[in-house]
Amino acid sequence: MGVSELSQQEARLRIRVPKSDTDIVSGELWRLEALGIEERDDGDQVVLLAGFSSAHTADLAARNLGRFAVVEEFGSGDYLDFWREYATIYRAGNRIVVRPPWVHYEPVASELIIGIDPGRSFGSGSHPSTRLVLAELEQLLEGNESVLDVGCGSGILSVTAARLGATEVLGIDVDPASVEVTTKNAKSNGVGQLVTASVVAVEEVNGTYDVVVANMLAPVLRSHGPSLVGKVRPGRRLVLSGLLSPQIDQVVDACSPMQLVATRRCEADEGDWVCVTLG
Repeated sequence: MGVSELSQQEARLRIRVPKSDTDIVSGELWRLEALGIEERDDGDQVVLLAGFSSAHTADLAARNLGRFAVVEEFGSGDYLDFWREYATIYRAGNRIVVRPPWVHYEPVASELIIGIDPGRSFGSGSHPSTRLVLAELEQLLEGNESVLDVGCGSGILSVTAARLGATEVLGIDVDPASVEVTTKNAKSNGVGQLVTASVVAVEEVNGTYDVVVANMLAPVLRSHGPSLVGKVRPGRRLVLSGLLSPQIDQVVDACSPMQLVATRRCEADEGDWVCVTLG
């Protein structure tokens, strides 16, 4: 099917990959602006279903990916909401529980409940890289800190930082939809006055912050390394996630003169994702 024949209706890519390639291919799909990715086990392989805003953008992503993929076209956007039927809570750190607003959950007294509605444009935040950052924020934040969340998406890191005691949080993202979703989630969690969302570029952010977080793919972290370092208040912390173990050295080198002070790794069955903290 040629590009000219593809309509502007929602679509997804169906890609079959070896299990060992799942994280790498998923990362590339997110970079190619997938709206969401579902993984389905198929023996010794995994079927990745990646949603896109149109068959045209799905086809372009398949071409850039360089792997065989099938474009499946849909007549309406209803399928984008199917995942909500299967959404559930997930945990991070010692006490953080992230809950979709439509999922009922009875918390225990020690838990910190974060309600996040990602809308249609952002992931639920359940990815291992996100949970690693949440766990690190739980350890780092003691109260009254300022936090810069670069690539804030649904605002899950921004909102959680405020709920953990940060009193000034700025979430920035290149997607204008992120501003609306982050602002909505901040208000619904009672921290609307503490969290600001903007499409300003990281290079244009004024001032420095006690904690700067960025949950993005390794190539993006490397390219923005100097800018991220420049936004960290002297003596404070830079938290980076979205990278795999073999990529640690390259990312840390891009953030010189800051040095690696801590590394978090996900469970073995969740892939090779890591979160690094620099200081």
